[in-house]
This record gives sequence, structure tokens and C-alpha cells, in this order.
Amino acid sequence: MLALLRIALRNLFLQRERGLLLFTVIAGASAVLVGVMSLRTGVAAAQREAVTTFLSGDLNVGGFFKLHPDTISPVIGDARPVRALVEPLVPAGCHLRERGRGRVTAGAGRHRTRSYVVSLDAAKEGDSLRLFKVKEGALERLDEPRTVALSTQLAERLHVRVGDVATLFSRMVGGKQNAVDVRVVAITGRAGLLGESSGILVSNTTLRELSGYRAEAAGSLQLTCGAETDVDSLGDTLRQSLRKAGFELLPASHEAFGDKLEPLLREGWAGQRLDVSTWEDESSFLAFVTLGLAALSALVGIIVLAIVMVGLFVSLNVAVRERTREIGTLRALGMQRPSVVGMFVLEGLLLGLTASTTGACVASALCVLLRDALPLPEAISNLFFSGTLPLEPRPLEAVLAVLLITLGAGIASIIPAARAASLSPRSAMESL
Repeated sequence: MLALLRIALRNLFLQRERGLLLFTVIAGASAVLVGVMSLRTGVAAAQREAVTTFLSGDLNVGGFFKLHPDTISPVIGDARPVRALVEPLVPAGCHLRERGRGRVTAGAGRHRTRSYVVSLDAAKEGDSLRLFKVKEGALERLDEPRTVALSTQLAERLHVRVGDVATLFSRMVGGKQNAVDVRVVAITGRAGLLGESSGILVSNTTLRELSGYRAEAAGSLQLTCGAETDVDSLGDTLRQSLRKAGFELLPASHEAFGDKLEPLLREGWAGQRLDVSTWEDESSFLAFVTLGLAALSALVGIIVLAIVMVGLFVSLNVAVRERTREIGTLRALGMQRPSVVGMFVLEGLLLGLTASTTGACVASALCVLLRDALPLPEAISNLFFSGTLPLEPRPLEAVLAVLLITLGAGIASIIPAARAASLSPRSAMESL
């Protein structure tokens, strides 16, 4: 084996020009694959951060209340018993916060726009508020009565600035319309597509006034735990405890609360039903972004693998033709056919391993250097949930890229190696 390895290495160094060309192609292919996977991971992380900052906890206990079968409000009418049951089940390291949610129309002058609204308790969410990117004003002022914070997109659409007055229109519990004048106290930075769909922040008190909720009502109780927590298992535990306590629960579904409103409105029941959802459920309408990037990564992987395999296959076939005398001589000296196959496959594996490792290391280093350094156009930054290119290289993905390309190089070497092994010792004598 050691002898085969020495022969394979020697042949790679002897064919420097061809070997260097193949090395460059394979390293470049590996770098592209690692770069695309880093982008996919970075966008997924940016999306999760935006969703768990604006829209959802890692796990949510929300509710839908129907005063009549033909009206519906996304609220827990009396959150006190739910909170009393959930609080003891919150794992160490997780935090429980109360957030409201709904749909409103915001107006200023002759401008109107419709968006989802999120309410929070600014006094109790001091740490969470720092995660919002505030462009102008201060989110802490949401504690003041009848105030609002708008995303940059909605503020531009309504033509308002900090200090201006806007009006929020909403449907109250029972179906009546309500309107509340609010003062703009902050404008948040761009938060990707969420800036368009959920760009209105108010206090829990303001949302209760706007929607006609009682003081003990809450939109949802949200658990923020971090990426390491198994939210699916925790969600199952909460569902079982809530059912055991006598609460009626909606079946688990991979949908955002806004997508559940219309189907639930068509159902004939009335009263209160709770709903346990994860951040992935609440951002299901954004899944096309990560799914699209995952499909792009798979497509790039296939193309890269095809380029590596075709290039190596052609190169080794040429090498077999050029090295007929050497192969025949080795066979005449007693080298068996499996050893000839092993020699050529080793050449392919060595080239694939060294080149793909080099490409993966260079790409990972570049991703670290360029992370959050390259500004993006507005359309792309909305899609990627980041104003800069969100690259996040991971060692495991780099290793996966190296293994994939090395395996492809080994497979591409098999046919030329078998062709070389089929040569007889007489070939050496005939080529002299």
C-alpha cells in the first residue's frame, strides 16, 4: 500500500501542468460549494434572529377567542391560569415574555397600509429591546400611552417620522371597528421581509385598548430559549400539561397564527382554544427563502461534483494512454491488476482530497473575513434578513464538502483505473 501511495504521489508531481490545472478546478469547486453552504447557514441564522426578535418566541402558547362563531381574535381571554401552568415548566435558561399580535391598518393623512402588529412590554423586555435595530427614536418610549414604533418600510409608506401622529384601525372582539391615534416614538431598521409584514410595534396596553381586550388578556406567552433547546419536545410537554389541566387545544400545524385565522373563522365553535407553536411554525410563510437556498446548495453540489468527476475522468483516461509503457512494465515486473487499479484510484483520491481541502479552507477563511462586510442591495437584503452578506461557515459543512468531492474523485477514477489494469505485460514490449 505504501509503495502504491509513493507511485501515485510521484505521478502527480511528474504531471505538474495537468495536475495543477485539475487541482485548481477541484479547489475552486470546493470553495464555491463551501461558500454557498455558508450563505445558506448565514441566511437561516439571520432569519431566525429576526423572527424571534420581532414575531415569535422559540416556543409560543397563544390562543384564539371566538365570542361568536363568526368572529375571531388571536388572544387568550384570561392568561392568568395559563401563565400559572406554564411558568413552572419553563426550563432553566429560558425566559417567558408576553407578546400580543393582530392585524391592523395604519393610516397617516391620505396614506394607508395594512400589516401585522406585535405588542410588547417595553419595561420588562429591556434585554430583548436591544436586539431591535432602531434607526430613529427609542423603543423604551413605547411604555408611554398610545405610542407606536414603525419599520422603515412602513414609515416611508405612510410618510411619517418620529413625533408624527398616525392612526391604527382594528376590529375589536365581537366584530366592531375601533381606531386609536398613536404617536410615532421610534423607527426600526430594516428587518427583511418582516419589516413589510410585521412592521408595527405597540405596547400591550395600546393593543388591549385598540382590540377591546380585558386587562388579563394576552396575545401569547413566548419562551425564548436559544437554538440549543429542543422546542418540539418542550412543546409536546406543554400540550400534554395544558390538556391535562382542561384547556382545549388546537391540533399542531406548521402554520403562522395569521394563516390560521381564516380557516378557524369558518369553523362553527365559540369560546377559547389555545395553540402551541414553534418559531418555525410562526415563520412558515418565510420558509421559501431557506428552502430555496437549500435547493441552490444541492444544485451547486451536483454541478460541482459533475465538473470534478468529468475533469478527473478525462484526465486519467489521457494519463492511461500516455503511461501505457509504464503500466505494462509494472505488470511485467509482477504488479497485479488490483494494484494497478489501486494506484490510479489513489491518484484520484489524493488529488481530490488535497485540492478540496485547500479550497474549503480558503473559502472558510474568506467567508470569515467578508462576513457582515459586504453591503447588499435593498431587494436582496430584505430576502436575506440582513443589510450585509450573512456568511456563516461551519467546519462540519466544510468537511462534508471535502468528503463529497473526494468521494466523487475516487468514483471518477475507477473506470480509467480498470482500463489501465486491463493492459497486459505485452503492451510494454510493443511500446518500446
